[in-house]
Amino acid sequence: MNDSTDIEIPDDPWMSHAFISKLMTQVSLPYRKPKEDKIVRRNGNLYVGFVGGKTGILPYGKYPRLFEVYACTMVKTGDPSFNPENCTLNLGTTFREFLRLINVQVGGRQMDIIKAQLERLFDCTYQISNSDKGHTRINNFVVASRAQIDWLRDDPQERGLFENWVKFSQEYVDFLRDSPVPVDLAVVANLNSPMSLDVYWWLARRYSYLHERQNVAWRQLAAQFGSTNELRGFRRSFKHAVAEVRRVYPQARITCGRQGVTLYPSETSVTSTAQTRHLEHVEVRSRKSREKINAHWFSVTSSAGKGEVYGSLEAFSTTDAQMHLDGSVGFSECPVCAFDERNRVKHGHAPAVNVSLF
Repeated sequence: MNDSTDIEIPDDPWMSHAFISKLMTQVSLPYRKPKEDKIVRRNGNLYVGFVGGKTGILPYGKYPRLFEVYACTMVKTGDPSFNPENCTLNLGTTFREFLRLINVQVGGRQMDIIKAQLERLFDCTYQISNSDKGHTRINNFVVASRAQIDWLRDDPQERGLFENWVKFSQEYVDFLRDSPVPVDLAVVANLNSPMSLDVYWWLARRYSYLHERQNVAWRQLAAQFGSTNELRGFRRSFKHAVAEVRRVYPQARITCGRQGVTLYPSETSVTSTAQTRHLEHVEVRSRKSREKINAHWFSVTSSAGKGEVYGSLEAFSTTDAQMHLDGSVGFSECPVCAFDERNRVKHGHAPAVNVSLF
């Protein structure tokens, strides 16, 4: 389940896309207020414990997820609101603009919810272990060491929440920088449930490197995404989340069956450099396959005489074939030799034979 492939994306205008941390595409925060002050998620060898801070209450629901998208994007893109020297993120105009992009209105009851959830997120400790029989890898850290936020609702919109800062731990910043996954903010803005957000960026990462069908069992998904429901209830919730994601991300090819979920190679919502290269490679292979179907032996007259070549004019020109026969092009650079290995023994050799076209 684990994959360390870094995902590159082309340069785009600010906030044409955003980023989510790789870890959040592998495991999830709670969906509802948990009864315990610690929850555990597992994904293969990956073990992640989330531990509540002084209140003993873990961050849960939609807003901690959205804030991490914002923080990860600011860190990844080198936005001026983030100071890498002291790991401080200024919650200024960029945060307000980000919330607008994803249709979040700040004020009233919503302010109370955001305040409580961000305080819990900043005070949360991540316990990460990715060990196997031969290696031990452990990384424990608190999200933030300091924060200063003026939550007074009587202040003008330009002030209050949006002119404040949070000082992250260096470990949390490193975690955000560890191969983050590009996501489409238009999709994020139209997903209402926290589980649908988790499913979306899980698929966003999977589709960036998935080249063949893959099955994932329900118990694996339950350990990864977690739920207070028993397995039947989890399946029902997950199916609803998948349906919500597919409404706004129809390119996602995913089916939910009795034993688990089946993923099929799909177009990513933000096209990555790696996927673009793969699609180009597939197109080249497809073109070469078509050329091979139309290939045949034909005779070519070169300066060295008449010889035979296996190929077609779609694959290379008559000039290429002539240069192949008289050896005026290097063996390693010869498109005729590259097309079919049967041509290699004839490179630079054109015996005077009379070969008719087949």
